[in-house]
Amino acid sequence: MYTELIFGAELKKETPNEVIEALKYMLGEIDKPDNFPLPEGGCEWLFQGGSYYFAIHNPVNKMWFDDISGQYHISTRSNLKNYADEIETFLDWVKPYIAGGSGAREMYAITISEEQSEPTIYYLED
Repeated sequence: MYTELIFGAELKKETPNEVIEALKYMLGEIDKPDNFPLPEGGCEWLFQGGSYYFAIHNPVNKMWFDDISGQYHISTRSNLKNYADEIETFLDWVKPYIAGGSGAREMYAITISEEQSEPTIYYLED
């Protein structure tokens, strides 16, 4: 079953370089780093997938370093077959490195599968 992931966050200034490199690899910007900190088997392709089941069937992603804030920002939209909870594994892994999301509760991710009628929204603040 396909699951769409919309992810957007500002990363903490002290985010380790290996995390930045892993994200760049996942976005298709660089070759796989020697020390890839995520489990293999799906997480690494998280931002590359697309299905015609969803309106946005080509992945959209961008990561940039903002000179004013001195922090990396990432914005993605993609979907994949989330059979082994690849999305949840990634979100658990990246959450400690997130400085901020959107809104008062700092939303950083939205997921919805083919069979869901309502999305799941992930916040930094409960």
